[in-house]
Amino acid sequence: MTNATKVFAAAALFVASTAPLAEAQMRPAAGYQSQWYTTPDGCSYSRTHAPGYGVSWVLIQNPHHINKPNVGNHCANTL
Repeated sequence: MTNATKVFAAAALFVASTAPLAEAQMRPAAGYQSQWYTTPDGCSYSRTHAPGYGVSWVLIQNPHHINKPNVGNHCANTL
């Protein structure tokens, strides 16, 4: 590995480790079947699935119907 490659790799690792929390939120496991998913940091999402496309998760702005608090500024709009 050249020095330039090492520097580039170190810089990429640094940027990845300092990503905003919204970018670091995790999706549920592939086998997750429930309609709603709440991340460990309190962001709630609803499952959407259009024919021919994969499952996506959309942020619920007012998740009181699933007994969760309103969203914070740290939540990503989709997962």
